[in-house]
Amino acid sequence: MPLPPEIYDREYFLSETCEGADEFHAGKGLSKIKARQVAHLRPGPGVRVLDAGCGRGEVLLACARAGASVAGIDYAEAAVEITRDTLDGITGADVRQGEISRLPWPDASFDRVLSGDVIEHLDPEAGEAMLAEARRVLAPGGWLVLHTAPNLLFLKLTWPVARWPLIAAGHGAAVGRLESWVAASKRYHVNEQSLHGLRRSLKRAGFADPTVWIDANIVRDGSHHTTAGLESSWIIKAGQRAAALRPVRLLAGNDLWAIARR
Repeated sequence: MPLPPEIYDREYFLSETCEGADEFHAGKGLSKIKARQVAHLRPGPGVRVLDAGCGRGEVLLACARAGASVAGIDYAEAAVEITRDTLDGITGADVRQGEISRLPWPDASFDRVLSGDVIEHLDPEAGEAMLAEARRVLAPGGWLVLHTAPNLLFLKLTWPVARWPLIAAGHGAAVGRLESWVAASKRYHVNEQSLHGLRRSLKRAGFADPTVWIDANIVRDGSHHTTAGLESSWIIKAGQRAAALRPVRLLAGNDLWAIARR
């Protein structure tokens, strides 16, 4: 069953529950995660970008400022309203309310599609339909950029163990912030991903050889409010060094990325 759209109200999009809110309030700027999304999209003149699950619209604004033509869609009325305000003055911006598992654009309409922190909010069937729709609206040679967090294996296997040495090392407040955020996210997250599960879903959607990885920066350099302060911990520094090894990252990393070409 899809989540009711009314739970995604203005308060949700403008609060810390929705990643990047602090930077958005500071002049419609980009968080480090969203800046990386833009970098992977590589917007420029003549490039057509769709943000499937556009939220507040700051990624589309950055793409438009780089010269791209932009479109966005979101399930929530509040997101569409905020995005239209964000893109006020951007000529040709096409922002619609609708289902990202049934996109209202023809085949091959875009050169880039972004799915940023969306798939974890969709039940598995809708998530796979969204990936298939992203592929359908991509032009040949175009690509999908996907980011999702948290890493399901990190939450299930690593965090229940890692939390205790962090508390013992004096980071109880940071542990509490992270656990409060995770508890709040359970209202919205119905389909958290693992690396191998996400790769399988992309292949089932028709992407023959997607590149899927877990970020080695396991605390985002302290840039996220839930992990601020942990970057200085000797435990995290040791984990950061260990996360250079892919088997460790599979369990210790938290940000999953994918680039899938049409």
